[in-house]
Amino acid sequence: MVGDAGVAERKRVLRATLRAVRRTLSPAQAADEAVRTVALVEALIAARGACEVGSYCALADELSLDGLHHRRWRSGGAVWLPRVAGVQLAWHRVTDPDVLIPGAFAVREPDPDRCPSLPLPVDCLLLVPGVGFAPDGRRLGQGGGFYDRLLAHHRGLAVGVGFACQRCDELPVAAHDRRMSALILGGTTVLEPG
Repeated sequence: MVGDAGVAERKRVLRATLRAVRRTLSPAQAADEAVRTVALVEALIAARGACEVGSYCALADELSLDGLHHRRWRSGGAVWLPRVAGVQLAWHRVTDPDVLIPGAFAVREPDPDRCPSLPLPVDCLLLVPGVGFAPDGRRLGQGGGFYDRLLAHHRGLAVGVGFACQRCDELPVAAHDRRMSALILGGTTVLEPG
């Protein structure tokens, strides 16, 4: 129990540090890293022939994947986006940005009245946000465990995405933490998919 408490405290401190660093990015640098990350994600999707892509709508200081979403929508495609539903994420196959509304944690989410939740395809390529990432695929999330619960059952490629400043070689982990299959940070591939 003491070990778990120590890991939780180290995570809390590291989250605060990494969030503060992330907030120092200039809008121009954040936009540049987002554009380069989206280009690498699109190349990965094309190389793997992935038709189903799970993504996220970014918090104010997270790396935005809106460029990817809008290109898929303009070409008639879809993006699976989450909505907080209790302690789980409900997933919605979104084909139109007009179904997004303000949701939990001030994040845009699919409106369940206009876009029903469906089971996320277990083999879709999943883009996962985080607060910090280690080069070996370890991920430090926001602390709610939403993605760790999802990743415990997900069988597709899980790609951690974020800014370059979110790379952290030493990340504390607990038994429930799930590793990423690949990492793209700041427009650079840090961990190649296996």
